[in-house]
Amino acid sequence: MPLLIRLFSIVALLICMTGPAAALWDEEWSKERKAFHLNVGAGASVLAWGAFAWDWGSGGPRFQDEGWFSRTTTEGGADKLGHGWSGYALGHLFSRQYEQWGFTQREAARYGAFSSIGIMGLVELGDSISDDYGFSYQDMLFNVAGAALGYVLWDYPDLARKIDFRAEYDPFRGGPFQTDVFTDYERLKYLLAIKAEGFDAIQNPALRSLELHLGFYARGYRDYDQFQPEQDERRRHVYVGIGLNVTRLLGARADVGRVFNYIQVPYTYVSHGWNVDR
Repeated sequence: MPLLIRLFSIVALLICMTGPAAALWDEEWSKERKAFHLNVGAGASVLAWGAFAWDWGSGGPRFQDEGWFSRTTTEGGADKLGHGWSGYALGHLFSRQYEQWGFTQREAARYGAFSSIGIMGLVELGDSISDDYGFSYQDMLFNVAGAALGYVLWDYPDLARKIDFRAEYDPFRGGPFQTDVFTDYERLKYLLAIKAEGFDAIQNPALRSLELHLGFYARGYRDYDQFQPEQDERRRHVYVGIGLNVTRLLGARADVGRVFNYIQVPYTYVSHGWNVDR
């Protein structure tokens, strides 16, 4: 999926416009009307930007079979986890806004997941009429899976105390940067963080600031040249790690630190990994 960072920017900007000072939003509207206009605005913005910048309408409609996690896929499966994380984080972005408007926690979880699936699905449909991309059912399934995980963790806060789904972006790795950090897979990792503070049986303050990481990343795909197979350095890695719970360590700055439930700070953990392609 092209330029996911702009998709997030579009939706985040629209949600920021829901404040009292925003002229586009009438505070007298019902919560249902606000939600409707938010989704219409997000969808219309994505359609407009896709037609302008993502080459939508240049071909198709067509499907594209991208595969799953095999070594010979375009990104070794890292892109699929990227779609899952995007569906998850986008669903929570919507859910947070819905709850602020007065929806119950369960309603916010449900509607946030639906909004995420709708927006991500709209992008896939746009890709289906592009010569460069095409509709990928693998991407769409991971969009849905991410939104579903977002629903579960929003609706069950006790579980969310224990588990985060995060993306890590390491700006200090060598090599050229990509414009879209959400598809710069040479610098990205995806992980589940199991947080000690979510388990009441763990009482030691130092231990409660730790977490267990289970992660995946792929490297060597950006420079792969199919015409030079002898220089094939594509590899996939899984890893486990012990890290610091940055959100907990921020303490009083919990509102600011909440972003670290979704973003892993590099170099705040130690890990051991395995190259599954050896």
